[in-house]
Amino acid sequence: MDKDKLLIAVYDDENAQNAGYRGLSTFSEGLVNGFRQIGVKSYFVNECIQKGLSPNLVIGFNTNGLSHWQNFLNKNITNIMWCTDSLFYQQFDVVNQFAAYKKFVMFNSCPNDIEALKHYIPSLVHGYIPFGVDLDFWKKQDVEKEYDITFVGSIGDYDEQIQKLKEIMPTLVFNLMMEFCEVALAKPGLSLWDIYSFFKKQLGMEFDASQYVLMAKSISSVITYKQRIKMIQALKDFNITILGEGPWEKYITDNITLYKGKDITDTLSVLNKSKITLHSQPFQLSGGVHDRVLNASAVETMVLTAENPTLNLEFKDAFAYCNPITYEDIADKANYYLKNQDERTELAKKASNIVKSKYKWADRAQNIVAIID
Repeated sequence: MDKDKLLIAVYDDENAQNAGYRGLSTFSEGLVNGFRQIGVKSYFVNECIQKGLSPNLVIGFNTNGLSHWQNFLNKNITNIMWCTDSLFYQQFDVVNQFAAYKKFVMFNSCPNDIEALKHYIPSLVHGYIPFGVDLDFWKKQDVEKEYDITFVGSIGDYDEQIQKLKEIMPTLVFNLMMEFCEVALAKPGLSLWDIYSFFKKQLGMEFDASQYVLMAKSISSVITYKQRIKMIQALKDFNITILGEGPWEKYITDNITLYKGKDITDTLSVLNKSKITLHSQPFQLSGGVHDRVLNASAVETMVLTAENPTLNLEFKDAFAYCNPITYEDIADKANYYLKNQDERTELAKKASNIVKSKYKWADRAQNIVAIID
């Protein structure tokens, strides 16, 4: 379709005012601007409704605009839902309701879910597209690098979560969940589908969709929180600033400062003032590229991350990597790059160039237009 004839509407983040953080709002704003940058007319859905415009397709992140989905589908207008985590971790039931519509499409940010999606929702039209970054928002600032090491991310009390699972789950189910967790922590490169496929082969078991979703919802956050805490504890002798919610005090030492940010602008400020920022890949984004590494790279802050096949492939030597199982080498890596500013700056600039060359929202907009063609 000719770009001049295209009109693409984007759902804004309906929960932005209440959520405070406004993360998805920057996604939506960035995507609208990305379409405009490549010469495609794009508005927010509410603007289209107010102006009486009929878009060729509508797109939103997670369940933004859910109340409008059916209306657009009834008009034979393609409705795209861009899932920012594994669908099995969140919003499976919602998407499953719309999967039979040929004009309903899901963009998947978690490529390791592809086989599971084919298996559990064969009618769903879906494909993998990574995130973009809004370079108008995530800009390098002329500020002092006052924080040695930062980590942006929240946790929950995984001990409490495990205890609740133990209380409500049958013993065999609970034990199986814990075995899944052990495998995931011992082999961080594996996805839930990988682990399930292994146990399926070994035990001859078969999960239906509800069982698979239950497993994803029950263990993903436990695995993610354990990995984050293990990374932070391995750096107990360093000055670390954490921007995130949750019971960090239960797991951290006196050298670590908690910064209770209220808005995404706080994250922008902290990342700009960081010499090094840490990354621990959430289990529920297996195989994907997290927006935090894109944001940090966009502002030219060096990323120190656990080894990850996708990040290794996408960023190569633009990141510093550590052992994702024991974190036994992370202290040496952090110490080296804190002492070697030139090398730290070089890595940050390499990563920034990669982000600016292929992770802009305009790049994602171009991907979407190519799919339409």
